[in-house]
Amino acid sequence: MSQSCQDKHMIAVDAFLHQHGWADAAREKLVDDASARQYWRLSRGYRTALLMDYPTYAVSIDPHGVSETPERPASIAPVIETTAMFGKLGWRVPHILAYDVAQGLALIEDFGDLTFTKALSMGEIAPVSLYIRATDALIDLHRHVDAAGVGEGAIQTADMAGLVRYQAQNLRWQLASFCRDYLPMVMTDPARQERAKQEFERLLDDVLPQCWQAGETIIHRDYHVDNLMLVDTDDGGVDCGIIDFQDAAIAPRPYDLVSLLRDVRHDVGADLERAMLDRYLAAFPDMDEAAFYRAYIATGMVRNFRILGRFGWLARESAKTRYLEFIPRCWELILRGAGDNLPALAGWVETHIPAKARFEPVVPSTPSKNGPDHEQ
Repeated sequence: MSQSCQDKHMIAVDAFLHQHGWADAAREKLVDDASARQYWRLSRGYRTALLMDYPTYAVSIDPHGVSETPERPASIAPVIETTAMFGKLGWRVPHILAYDVAQGLALIEDFGDLTFTKALSMGEIAPVSLYIRATDALIDLHRHVDAAGVGEGAIQTADMAGLVRYQAQNLRWQLASFCRDYLPMVMTDPARQERAKQEFERLLDDVLPQCWQAGETIIHRDYHVDNLMLVDTDDGGVDCGIIDFQDAAIAPRPYDLVSLLRDVRHDVGADLERAMLDRYLAAFPDMDEAAFYRAYIATGMVRNFRILGRFGWLARESAKTRYLEFIPRCWELILRGAGDNLPALAGWVETHIPAKARFEPVVPSTPSKNGPDHEQ
């Protein structure tokens, strides 16, 4: 990106803010997320708003595994579309005050800074109350989607933002990094690696279809306590505000519950997890509980195997070994309930990755020529 390109874009930013009455606002740059998006908090007296800046010359990565070329031009269009969709489906998402898709700019409602993560760290709110709010938000969403209906090939409700509909191949693609970037850290013998990979592919043939045992729904795709916020309501109450949902898709029904309750960065604990699963299932009394739990565990396998691959790549290619501390929890989450519900998964792990190897990965000293997992 040239300096002249940056300069032209800053002129466009100033013009956008002037057009919408925020030219004289103080600007505070916020911490960037994992994408090329940047955010500023705008303040003018007692009023605040957020400026999202996602210029079209930036590069976006396909998060779904639908393209052989994962890089694509950045666009705020998915933000606009999914905001409208989730608003119609009853979620409390930030209102969009103004936007310019051509320039990659949007003014959005400021939810403040009180994420569920921060609330948990403060210790003043019982964790169970926060997880109830988060679980109930998913229950409300799924009820709306169930009422709208999921037809063959597309959601039947209007304005569903052209969502990608996951198939087993999407999940298989997302797991490529596990074999490429993680297995070499726990087994050095090429023949053992090859056997493990071949049996892993057969395991996926068995396990991936289980992800859909409880059907499908619209998912946030990154639903965890960092993206949930406590937001004041007009009547003095508190609502569950939801952000960072632009990668929404149609996917296995347990996907977001897994993201929330089996988050490697936040130890929810088996008892609280079980309580929230019971709460969810009680809201859908016609659901086959055994089928749902198999789907939940299978989807959790996909999420945490993908994370292991990502951690392996970061350790080897970027020398970011701090993520290795989460690996034991990844394995605990993968195996929790697997023996009773998905014995093929538990069997593959016990056969190919003994307990000691799960806790003592060895980072290769020479970076590979492979690129990173495209999944962010």
